[in-house]
Amino acid sequence: MAFTEHPLRRELVHEMHLRRFAPVHAPARIVQMVYLIAEDRRGEEQRHLSSLPLKPVSIEQESRHAVLRFAGDLTVLWERHTEATTITLIAPREGQDAMAPLTEWFGAWPGSVLRATRVFVEPGEAEAEALLPEMGFEDADLVSCHVCSGVRVWSDFRIREDGYGRLLVSAPGRQPDDLGRIVQRLQELGNYRNLALVGLPRVQRLMPELNALEERLAAHAQALVNDGDAEGDGGGDDERLLRELSQVSAELAQIRAENSYRTSASQAYAQIAADRLGALDVQPIDGYQSLTDFTERRLVPATRTIETFVNRLRRLSERSGDVIALLNTRIDTRIKAQNLELLRSMESSFNLQLRLQNLVEALSVIAASYYAVALIAYMAKGAVGFGEEGHEVDVAIALIAPVVILTIFLLVSRIRHRFIKETENAAARSDKGRPLNDD
Repeated sequence: MAFTEHPLRRELVHEMHLRRFAPVHAPARIVQMVYLIAEDRRGEEQRHLSSLPLKPVSIEQESRHAVLRFAGDLTVLWERHTEATTITLIAPREGQDAMAPLTEWFGAWPGSVLRATRVFVEPGEAEAEALLPEMGFEDADLVSCHVCSGVRVWSDFRIREDGYGRLLVSAPGRQPDDLGRIVQRLQELGNYRNLALVGLPRVQRLMPELNALEERLAAHAQALVNDGDAEGDGGGDDERLLRELSQVSAELAQIRAENSYRTSASQAYAQIAADRLGALDVQPIDGYQSLTDFTERRLVPATRTIETFVNRLRRLSERSGDVIALLNTRIDTRIKAQNLELLRSMESSFNLQLRLQNLVEALSVIAASYYAVALIAYMAKGAVGFGEEGHEVDVAIALIAPVVILTIFLLVSRIRHRFIKETENAAARSDKGRPLNDD
């Protein structure tokens, strides 16, 4: 039957089959290490992965996962995660000596070790209990319980002198594929638990700084209330308070930006660890601490501490924004009041200028009248002395006066018309550049 296949269909199906743990045949010995690797060292990791100490029998490698098989039933699993890498070596109990070159190769891996574990898998509880003395578990911290309907585990989750932790597993009657999945869940529980706890020390170091910022914010909010109750315009105090509040807000934003990824990742890892714990179906054994007790005793408080830190940081950022908004409102209100006073002052000044203009106009009428009378007098003298000797100057002034008056009138009219035309052109250009109103 022909159909149109989604371009991501095969990729999604392939994703579901990735990262499968190799089968574990009991008795077996497993070494697993979790490295935190910076993004700029991923190339170095690829080069190290290619420099194998032994010649592999087969290699199945993809961009983020690889299965390498060596002689003697040795299997190496490589998994690349977002910020970590997991490398696992699985060998039969008789092949422990052949593991040495590969474990040394593991130790030279780029990055820093977050978790390193040696897992001892036995086919029955009697064989596992026979190994307990050489495990060196501390009785006060010993964790032992049943998981996945009959599989028993022992560990104190402490780091030994060689830098590894120890996990002892007895799996009577389990098929290799099923046992491999159980071991994978057990290891992922510890791996994701450690990844979740990476964010706790940072949060604990930041708590005093967050407390100090909260106290500063409370003090600024109280100062805002006190300044509002006090008399006076408070302009300088408001500007200082706004600068200090902006500094607090900037510091909160910096903390949030620098730690949001780590806190979010810790919460996600904690949720995955809880999912793995639920999938193990832990059954306690009387007299021993169970995996559930050990995991939840510290992981749950740590997760809640990180969650509390995130919520406090978010609420402080919101409160800082609210206080700044209130202060800005008060500043805007004061500025509007000042603008109103300025308008009133300008109105008073305009009224004064209008009165002065009226006075000047009145005086101008008097001056214009005086000069008009003088001009009329000059013209009258010229008319009276016209044709008589000794009055030539008066006649000349009388003839020139109308010409001067007409010239000045035409000049003033021309200047006035030019100014009016320039104003109209400027207004037309302004209207042309203004966007049209949709209404």
